[in-house]
Amino acid sequence: MEPLFPQPGSTIAPANAVGRDRTTDRARRAFAAGSNLGINDPRRMGKTVWLDILCADPGPGLLAVKVDYEGVRTSEEFLLRTVKALDAFQGTPQRARARLSALFQGVEVAGAVPGTPISVKVGVSTRTPTDLLGETLAAVADHLDEGVLLVVAMDEVPVAIDNIAINEGAASANQLLQALRDMRRREGRLRWIVCGSIGFHHILRRCGATEGAINDLVNLPLGPLDETEARELAARLCLGIGRPAAPEVVAALTEEAGRIPFLIHALAHHLHEAGSGPISVGDVATAFEDFIDDRDESKAVTHLVTRLDPLYGDRTKVAEAMLDEVARQGAVALTDLVAAHPGEPVGAILDDLVDDHYLLVRQSMVGWRYPVLRRIWVSRRRLVP
Repeated sequence: MEPLFPQPGSTIAPANAVGRDRTTDRARRAFAAGSNLGINDPRRMGKTVWLDILCADPGPGLLAVKVDYEGVRTSEEFLLRTVKALDAFQGTPQRARARLSALFQGVEVAGAVPGTPISVKVGVSTRTPTDLLGETLAAVADHLDEGVLLVVAMDEVPVAIDNIAINEGAASANQLLQALRDMRRREGRLRWIVCGSIGFHHILRRCGATEGAINDLVNLPLGPLDETEARELAARLCLGIGRPAAPEVVAALTEEAGRIPFLIHALAHHLHEAGSGPISVGDVATAFEDFIDDRDESKAVTHLVTRLDPLYGDRTKVAEAMLDEVARQGAVALTDLVAAHPGEPVGAILDDLVDDHYLLVRQSMVGWRYPVLRRIWVSRRRLVP
């Protein structure tokens, strides 16, 4: 078994990533069937790492390019971020590059020159960003080799659309959403993954858009690693820190981390810093508590208690109270939640909390989707379960 060193806050190279084989196989089958995919899991669940895995080895007859829209604030930035990724992508056909070089300053027919800024050329500057985006992707699709499909893996799209709504207005953001939907329908040589850690249900409301803007996307659930993959990752990380672990310790590590890759890396890193020698089950439990209690070390998970306010607006207090109640009790009857908040739109708020992967409703009982995230919520909110 090859050792791995923990990387809780770093980008993980595909060669060092563990698991997600079934997710990759499912995605390849979907592309072959003509489907496009949507992924909407919480932060730190491993979406970006999986996109890198897929782009490194998309499978027979497929090319894949990842476009990261983190930090994009305008429609033009969305366009230029896409062009930059295609310019840097070795699989972009040369004839497509020639067309892009006619539209954008800084695009090289021979391939990207590191550090070269990309901008819209003066001659086409009066055209809209969505129009140029459509022509950009059509140029690539039209010049792919026979029998080859290109997967455009778009990361953090909801954040970008939300920023565009804030900076340019809801109409502009809605226009981009509709343009993307039209491109997915029109470009038969392209396949799409639209990925984000903020639910599109929030963004659609802000843009005045409907589910029709994204209902062509087939949901691809990611979630935690499966048990076998999680244990392999934990065991290899323990080897990497020079503290080989017995099977029961590996099992405890995966359970404490909820099989979430980031948390497995984080706990292994903490165990590395904590000492040397054999690891006990108690050491793993202590590592988890220490990790959560250290606000600096665990700041990557603070989004659990900070993301509600900008997304839920004047419903934030009720949403937090509902999460608190379910976190304390473990499971709450839906009728009890409604009774506890008379006059409030509990059903609509609950729908959002379910879509945001906080809660789960089964047989009229409401519980947290991921027990480990419930534990983090209880700690951060200083609740007594």
